[in-house]
Amino acid sequence: MTLKELRSRYRTDKSDEYLDRYEPYFRPFADLPIVFLEIGVFQGESLRLWQDYFPAATIIGLDQSIPPSFRTANPRLVLYEGLQDDHDLLDSVVAAHAPDGLDIVIDDASHVATPTRSAFWHIFERHLKPGGIYAIEDWGTGYWPSWPDGAAYSGPGHTDGMVGLAKELLDECGWADVSHPQRGCGISRTSRFASMLVGHGQLIVEKRLASEGERRP
Repeated sequence: MTLKELRSRYRTDKSDEYLDRYEPYFRPFADLPIVFLEIGVFQGESLRLWQDYFPAATIIGLDQSIPPSFRTANPRLVLYEGLQDDHDLLDSVVAAHAPDGLDIVIDDASHVATPTRSAFWHIFERHLKPGGIYAIEDWGTGYWPSWPDGAAYSGPGHTDGMVGLAKELLDECGWADVSHPQRGCGISRTSRFASMLVGHGQLIVEKRLASEGERRP
């Protein structure tokens, strides 16, 4: 079944738009024994969706507060309470369940740039496998003046909140041009990203493989 077809079983707030974008990224992993981390689980309904879609996966949910009503006997689904930018906690979670690295990460937690950025770079650099997927949801909060680190749109240079993080990741995606030996600046290197999809409220980063000989699922 597709993610949208499974969605009807649960009360997750993942939109059809989000699930449509995830489908081509997640489908190659669907039947593999991957490790999947979602940061920010709300009522836990999306975790149930992931455990159905990835029947051989270990699904990890991390939130600063797990609802008491959300309990499961499924040994493939494990829950942790803590902050998204607690590096020691992230390290211990990965050591316990993904010593070889994480395959897919979704950040649906604070939607505030500072902790989201901290979690992203820590996990991406240390714990996300080459060829792995890291998604950040609801980056458009940076356009909202009512949001803790958002602000009303101020033109093309707008970098408040999560919008600034999105543009930072876009720079990384283009780093081969930023550091072009003849035309750019700095030490030349390729991007650490194989690709980055930017959609309404959604960023999906694919980590570059360590070598050309490696293959994605």
